[in-house]
Amino acid sequence: MEGSAIQVFLVDDYEPWRQYLVTRLSSQPELRVIGGVSDGLEAVEKVCELRPDLIILDIGLPGLNGIDVARRIREQNPKSKILFVSENCSLDVAAEALSTGAGGYVIKSDAASELLSAVRAVLDGKRFVSARLSPHVVNSITEDSDRSQQTDSNPYLTFRENVVISEFLRAIIDATAADCGTFQLYDSRNRVLRIVAHHGFEPEFLDYFDTVGCDHNCVCSKALSDRSRCVVNDVITDPLFSKDSRGVLLRANVRSIQSTPLYAPSGELLGMLSTHYSRPGGPALEIWKHIDDLAASFTSTMTG
Repeated sequence: MEGSAIQVFLVDDYEPWRQYLVTRLSSQPELRVIGGVSDGLEAVEKVCELRPDLIILDIGLPGLNGIDVARRIREQNPKSKILFVSENCSLDVAAEALSTGAGGYVIKSDAASELLSAVRAVLDGKRFVSARLSPHVVNSITEDSDRSQQTDSNPYLTFRENVVISEFLRAIIDATAADCGTFQLYDSRNRVLRIVAHHGFEPEFLDYFDTVGCDHNCVCSKALSDRSRCVVNDVITDPLFSKDSRGVLLRANVRSIQSTPLYAPSGELLGMLSTHYSRPGGPALEIWKHIDDLAASFTSTMTG
């Protein structure tokens, strides 16, 4: 949780509880509570307006229940992370809550000891479930969620044979005057990116970056974790990389990189577009809108 502007929004219909959350979260200098509401429908509207980094969400809400709130938020603002904090201890309810794409589920009576750990985990892209839900329960939630993702909406399994991907990558490389590039699809079952198309890279690079998760020291990993574009202007000086990853990049004659997450119109993460440059600095600033327009057109076409 680096930085000083992690914005948190609270959704709970019990005002004293929201005040308790404000007090607990305010003890952490990197967190800033930017608002709170008690109604589910109002929550969806305010989140779309404020676009917080983290939403702490109850389930039993007037207007619209918390699970439906989470689903709408994931469609309209997929970059916001969600942590459920609820009195409900039901496994079925917790599983359904996590199936929305939320990062964690904390039982309210355990929040005194678990809240801050859950916040840290969710912000780091990890899953957190209250300890009172046994390891067996946690595993069943994870397996059910992963199985659903694998069979119904795993972009890697669905689109990896799509021939349009290579054509799109070539168009982006040409448009940005890049030297090389990769296109990765998101394997939602394993929560990793996998290269399905590339241009200009040798086996060492492709083997090293073939499968990337949130814990890897590279640009696409950072973009995956943050769910937003990541730009490195100089591989030599940027602290993001490990010694090994920096060495692989420099041997591939890469000095600067940009990685842009690609989303379906529904808000589902599809994959990552990365372009690589032999010079420091990356693409010119005026290129970004062109990249985003091409990406939006491509993802709309690919998903039908």
